[in-house]
Amino acid sequence: MKFDIRKRVFLVKTFYQLQSVTLVQRAFHREFQTRDTPSSCAIKKIISNFEKTGSVGILARKPKEPSQKREMAKNQLESMVSDFQTFSIRKAASAIGVSSSLVYHILHDDLHLKPYKFHQWHKLEDHDYQKRLDFANWFLKQSSNSRQFFFFSDEAYFSLTLPLNHQNNRVWSDSQPCIGNQKPLHDQKILVWCAISAKRVFGPYYFKKSVNQQNYLEMLKNFFWPKVLDTADYKKYHFQQDGATPHTAMAVQTWLGERFGKKFIDKNLWPPRSPDLNPCDFFLWGHLKQVVYNPLPKTLDDLKANLEREIKKISPDKLNDVF
Repeated sequence: MKFDIRKRVFLVKTFYQLQSVTLVQRAFHREFQTRDTPSSCAIKKIISNFEKTGSVGILARKPKEPSQKREMAKNQLESMVSDFQTFSIRKAASAIGVSSSLVYHILHDDLHLKPYKFHQWHKLEDHDYQKRLDFANWFLKQSSNSRQFFFFSDEAYFSLTLPLNHQNNRVWSDSQPCIGNQKPLHDQKILVWCAISAKRVFGPYYFKKSVNQQNYLEMLKNFFWPKVLDTADYKKYHFQQDGATPHTAMAVQTWLGERFGKKFIDKNLWPPRSPDLNPCDFFLWGHLKQVVYNPLPKTLDDLKANLEREIKKISPDKLNDVF
């Protein structure tokens, strides 16, 4: 039991006055009106520390000297980290013959290391680097005002079953919950196309089957282009699409080039394997997949209704921040 400085001073002064541990305990009880009186051992320890140090403060514990076993394990782990940075704590503990908890404390407390996750990136081909540089130079030459006049487009699948993030989703409970997520072997899903600008979202458009150049071009002609014509200053807008095969088909490239002219970001200008440049990838799809499952859809029509509702909720201010 620990006592604050005021109580420690009282114990020391009273002991030297009364010269009795029992009388000190009784005086402590009267003074502080508490049942938690210090034990005789606690009083003697406080007096002993006062006589040794001249202080009633709480003495800091001396750090324990690392054991020989820990030092040997630390040396082995240092060597292991320098040779192989990728290993599990359990395998490291098995390799050097110590407990997993000791390995963790050595890595964290002694070596001051932190665990980091693996990341995956698109593999860049040799010719991608020049394309990235050319696009960056082209984009930087655009005026700050013209950057608000872009249509970015993309497709994404939405499954009927609620997707779970196995890394971050957790169930907090005082006991092991017997719950799970039932996912069908062949889940129902829809393929959604959207285009996004700094002022609005065009879509959603639902493809009944996988995208090919015929149904993609049909969508552009019958769904997207009429909406573009209703947009103020539509002739100022650039149009972007990624390098998917239906997008790079000659018929699609020609049609878009005729409509947008030099403001069409064709397959020669858009850098391949660059999803983080597209607001659909780094904002729209992630945002929608977080909100469209509330309420949980029971049919694909419910999922479509949720999508349309949430897309309408995206404000122009939000889109402007994204851009």
